Amino acid sequence: MYKFLKVVFDVLLALIALVCVSWLLLPCMLILWCTGEHKVWYLQKRVGYRNRMFSIFKFATMLKNSPNMGTGSLTTRNDPRVLPFGRFLRKTKINELPQILNVLSGTMSIVGPRPQMKVDFE
Repeated sequence: MYKFLKVVFDVLLALIALVCVSWLLLPCMLILWCTGEHKVWYLQKRVGYRNRMFSIFKFATMLKNSPNMGTGSLTTRNDPRVLPFGRFLRKTKINELPQILNVLSGTMSIVGPRPQMKVDFE
């Protein structure tokens, strides 16, 4: 019963969140498409519940094929790999909003620990 209620809670809350932030997501997607390298989404491998690997959705805030991209390397303050609009998205944490899609797909939950990169386990 708990698992069922948790899934229902996750889906309902994610749908409400998606409706509430959709006005913000669509313009961000358009700006990223026009100002970046025509890449809107960034998928990053993460370790989830019971050590299952899954791809987490984020807005693409860095140049494609940047060195160290996806390796867990930290970005510096004025990192040249980060797009100008991407800097804004990162500062405001808007780049994390597409993770609502992960909640809707069942790979993440609203409540729980933040999924870590595989590098953090090695």
